Amino acid sequence: MSWRHWICDARDGRIVCLIDIPSFSWDMAIGDFSLSTTGPADKGAGSGDESGLTLPWSALPARTPADRSLLLDPTRRALCTAWVGSDEPSDLGDPLLWGVIGDQEDHQLDTTFGLVSPMALLADRYVIRDGAYQDGRSTDIIGVQGLSYRGIQSEIGAWATERKQGGTLPIDWTYLGERGNHQKTEYKAWNAQNVGARKLIEDISNLQGGPDCDFEPYWTEDGQHVRCRFLAGSDADAYLHEDAAPVHLSCFPGGGDLEDVSVSHASPIQRWYATGAGSDESVLTALAEDLGPVMSGMDPPILREGVYSDTDTDNLDVLKRHAQSRLEGGRRKLIQVSGTVHFNDHDESGAPLHTPSGLRPGRRCVLHLQGFPTLPDGEYGTRIMRLSGDQTDKGQVVLDVMADPYQ
Repeated sequence: MSWRHWICDARDGRIVCLIDIPSFSWDMAIGDFSLSTTGPADKGAGSGDESGLTLPWSALPARTPADRSLLLDPTRRALCTAWVGSDEPSDLGDPLLWGVIGDQEDHQLDTTFGLVSPMALLADRYVIRDGAYQDGRSTDIIGVQGLSYRGIQSEIGAWATERKQGGTLPIDWTYLGERGNHQKTEYKAWNAQNVGARKLIEDISNLQGGPDCDFEPYWTEDGQHVRCRFLAGSDADAYLHEDAAPVHLSCFPGGGDLEDVSVSHASPIQRWYATGAGSDESVLTALAEDLGPVMSGMDPPILREGVYSDTDTDNLDVLKRHAQSRLEGGRRKLIQVSGTVHFNDHDESGAPLHTPSGLRPGRRCVLHLQGFPTLPDGEYGTRIMRLSGDQTDKGQVVLDVMADPYQ
């Protein structure tokens, strides 16, 4: 089993050629669920990045400077990375990451570059109708209503890509037209600085109850193109991959498929001071606190406080919900488990225990833990939040934040 890389057309996903890249790093996450993240307003959207891709010139099927420049043109070319389970040349494998070739640094013997992920590409696209932004005044409004959260996100994506001249990307906006109960939303052409596609998609994911979202590459039926599906949780269930069977990982003294296990800890924050719009004495403020534990007579913990600021919020109820969300996210002691897996490990039948696509962030996970010095033995229900690695068969897994069993 090994990694394979294909150079593709950035606009339609057509495979251009297979190349060998001996050195690279990759990282996928469903959002920011680190121990320092409290509440949905910080989580953002899913990400998939590759960096440090080092390609010898000898590995490139091009012999002239002009041909090399065209094959790696960051305005025209993308790269798809897949984990392949056989030595068959025709095996495309499971596509894991797709992105447009980023800025390069060329050397005498090789070149190094990173990839620009679909979400990063959308940072440079705006939800403004072609022809609606003009010299003088631009009064056009794009309105959506009666859709699900992910339906609105798909509308945002479509307006930023396929509905623009020359804006096509190989992305399926999966939930176009999906009905829901969310009220009318307006994107105003004259407010260009606030209608960036990435910002708008992440703003929806960051709402209370907002969906997890991500982009997953796949091969088309003709085997000649790669495309990316936009995937998001539903209004009823914000999590991704809820219909998939949970992944099982185990760790015990001298064995297990999750190795080098570490457990990080975070202390609770019992009070949040939130500030919103306004200046000086007119600044909007909100407080969220739970002082019960620190006022306890039985060996109480120390008081910790935090500050949250959103100068765009002029609604007290909204600001209060943001503060309360942070309090709820970190009012107890938290832990986060991480470890290493090997993609070339097999079970007794010879089948791979784990593959990168099988450990994709967002998947539910059951951690079977025995003999760890600071945690009780048992099963821990959680989710995979981050998976990263390099050109080897090792992957670093970070699981979702959990309450510390010893409060």
